[in-house]
Amino acid sequence: MQSVVKLVVSLAALDAADHNQLRLDKPLIVHREDLSLFVQPLAELVGPQGYQTTPADLIHRAIVDSDSAANDILMRRLGGPGAIQRVLDRKGIQGVRVDRDERALQTEIVGLSWRPEYVDAGVLDKAIAAVPASRRSEAFRRYQADPRDTATALGMARLLERLAAGELLSSASTHFALETMAQTRTFPDRLKAGVPRGWICMHKTGTSGSWDGVTAATNDVAIVKAPDGGYFALAVFIADTKEPPEACAALMRRIASVAAADYR
Repeated sequence: MQSVVKLVVSLAALDAADHNQLRLDKPLIVHREDLSLFVQPLAELVGPQGYQTTPADLIHRAIVDSDSAANDILMRRLGGPGAIQRVLDRKGIQGVRVDRDERALQTEIVGLSWRPEYVDAGVLDKAIAAVPASRRSEAFRRYQADPRDTATALGMARLLERLAAGELLSSASTHFALETMAQTRTFPDRLKAGVPRGWICMHKTGTSGSWDGVTAATNDVAIVKAPDGGYFALAVFIADTKEPPEACAALMRRIASVAAADYR
């Protein structure tokens, strides 16, 4: 479910807002120690005095930019992974698990355990480089077999269907989620590129790291809206592939194109 978890966390935040447990416009300060790792454009904005933002902005960054820091800050605000899973359980969503934040998940994949100093990308890179290849291989194999932080394509597609139907969130929160997903900037060559002109692709991409030529997860999930106002959900998870990113993207484009043609 790599990075697709950021969509799930964002939906949990919107659910909290619907229940008056979170104000989307409430200012909050992000400090350096709040940062995460790898993809986090937010880190460039955090100065000595921190950076003022809001939960609404963090949701936007988590979905549109796949920002790991935005995701982890939201998750902590909501009470951690267990709180996110309770939202999924309460809504009867099956086939989707949330067990760790990005800090814990991403460091475990490379054979490390999260340490506060890893918010410094240089420190993290040196720590990763020092991990013996045998330990990296073992950690990667564990990740491939680990049921934690996973989703089935069917489970994710059903979640998207219910989101689009307005069954998961309030009308305002549903609109916010869909509008934000339509602005996703990551990997525009995947499902979005296969959707016909005039259609709208509201999606969230996800990609794991690679080791020894294998990429554990190449994902894209979407709600595709047709010109007539109808829609369908797509969830494409490519696991443990040695194919290059371009080939995976081409497959996703083809799937989106075929699905749209079938809809018509």
